[in-house]
Amino acid sequence: MRKLVWISTMLMATFVAITLVYGEDAATEKSAAPSQLSETYEDWSVACVEIEGKKHCLLSQRQFHKSGQHVLTLELRPAEDAGLEGSLALPFGLYLDKGVTLGVDEATGGKPTRFSTCLPFGCIVPLTFTETTVALLREGTALKIGAFASDSEKDVAFSVSLKGFAAALDRVIALSGKS
Repeated sequence: MRKLVWISTMLMATFVAITLVYGEDAATEKSAAPSQLSETYEDWSVACVEIEGKKHCLLSQRQFHKSGQHVLTLELRPAEDAGLEGSLALPFGLYLDKGVTLGVDEATGGKPTRFSTCLPFGCIVPLTFTETTVALLREGTALKIGAFASDSEKDVAFSVSLKGFAAALDRVIALSGKS
């Protein structure tokens, strides 16, 4: 599981790092299929990169404070069987042992999901969403994330807009060749 989180994190970093580098190559090789792709669907981004002849696509949302500080990154991709899998990166300063809770719109509760590790840009929570949860995300307006501050143990709430989620997910599924 750590390898999947690492691959997902590195994949997104690769998309950001190589966007400008490959832009010129894509223009000169018009007959070749693009080796990477980046699209926006309202509040969600779709990115694909080809690695060793295999296309890897994901949908993501990144949020930053007005100061430029990273707040959260959510990356998802179609799971092998069904549903979605991915990772959530949250800032430092959260009570790691308590994990995070997830809910769509006003639905809350459920068993907390634990953090798996921390990296220089934040702490990672591996995610797996069932088909039922994906249906709720498609119809919802916000994914609510609850955590606790490590110093005060007070609630810390995050909200991820689901505007454009369904279109971005449909695009990732189509690009991935999954139905």
